[in-house]
Amino acid sequence: MQRLTVIFRKGEDARFLSHLDLTATLEYAVRRARLPVSLSEGFNPRPRLSVAASLALGYVGEAEILEITLRETVDPASVAVRLSDALPHGIDIISVKEGVAGAKTAASRLRSAVYRLDLPAPVADLSGRVQTLLRSSRLDVEEQRDGQVRRRDLRPMILAFEAVSPQALRLEARMDGEGSIRPEQLLTLMAVATHGVRITRERIVLTP
Repeated sequence: MQRLTVIFRKGEDARFLSHLDLTATLEYAVRRARLPVSLSEGFNPRPRLSVAASLALGYVGEAEILEITLRETVDPASVAVRLSDALPHGIDIISVKEGVAGAKTAASRLRSAVYRLDLPAPVADLSGRVQTLLRSSRLDVEEQRDGQVRRRDLRPMILAFEAVSPQALRLEARMDGEGSIRPEQLLTLMAVATHGVRITRERIVLTP
């Protein structure tokens, strides 16, 4: 068995692929690249590959993580070339590295995600709105889950938040068993319109 960690970009042309469609596209590319992917056990064997964290519809992902388990060893550089040739426009392979056998999966080591929010127009007091938000002891939002409305405090999920310009923000948000943040929720709390905002997940941070 060989575990590979693939870093890929989900670009502008692929940002409206759902998580399920993205996973299916990656699975098809692995088959098309003729990689000897390992299969799960059971009545309905599936290729052993997984995306570490789902990406919301409409977001760009600069450094997404795919893990693949192969049943025989293949040179990672060859895997990168073969996958690049098999993937559609908009999904680009950045790197392929061999993982450590027996190590925890990336999905079980999620710590946080760093996002960039590009607004359609400048907001003159954007930095002040961010500071006001961060001074709040609670940031309650209502979310629809399983047909019920649930209230949740987003403040503990924010690790870092800043205005990098009057038209752009950068957010680092926790990703763990408590869930995470949709960056649009913070814009709403700051009374900043979400229409036309472009959100990019710049990187995923894993625990050691």
